[in-house]
Amino acid sequence: MKILHHALKTLIFFFALNISVVSADQEVIAVVNGVGISTSKYEMLINSQINQGQEDTPEFRQSVLDVMITREVLAQEALRRKINEDLEFQRQLDATKEQLLLNALFGQIIKASEPDEAEKRAEHAKLKKARAESMEYLVRHILVEDKDTANDIIARIATGEDFTALASELSIDISTKDIGGKLDWSTPDRFVKPFSDAMITLGKDELTKEPVLSNFGYHVVEMLDIREASFPEYDELSDQIRKDLITEKRDALISALRDSATIETFDQ
Repeated sequence: MKILHHALKTLIFFFALNISVVSADQEVIAVVNGVGISTSKYEMLINSQINQGQEDTPEFRQSVLDVMITREVLAQEALRRKINEDLEFQRQLDATKEQLLLNALFGQIIKASEPDEAEKRAEHAKLKKARAESMEYLVRHILVEDKDTANDIIARIATGEDFTALASELSIDISTKDIGGKLDWSTPDRFVKPFSDAMITLGKDELTKEPVLSNFGYHVVEMLDIREASFPEYDELSDQIRKDLITEKRDALISALRDSATIETFDQ
């Protein structure tokens, strides 16, 4: 009983309120009130569960057959009650058919858009070249709520006070205050624009002369080091590049289809 309950739960996705039509030359594994349950459908459900880790045992196979028989009995009862003629049911059925069509279409698009090795390596080279033209920055900052406090910190550092000690004492950035305000190596696009705009004007070991205002507060920023941006090797990015290229081709196709379609919209 426990096995049957599990199968009912895991196979519920496949349930639909219609009776399958089995052709005369198609093998059947069971017949319910004169309606055949096809062997091919039975094997499809078996394989779908095995592919998800289900152990293939005689008990499991029997539980799947029991589920299919129960489904057929219920589907026949649904038709007897003419549920299939209900307007809301028809709407849901149309939506389900549309989704299945889209799933099948996207499956074809993905298969047709699969990039070859040369295409992926060319994309990696393009991305690497773009990254090589940028720089990475290692900075530390002290974040405070008002401009006067920030100006005071700049003056204190200029007279020789320790940046790390001031960050620990005064910074409201709780993620960095206990490590001297230090941020990881990053490209400018990783920061909010006012911060990055000020940061890239600094030379190594240089401190901002004026507080930098962002939506977080006022920053005092010191440049620790600058280097050319690093970039992952091809093997590290190969899978992501594949996905991105497929997505790019899919989106281009969708845009082309929309552009070529005759579309009318009406006031709501």
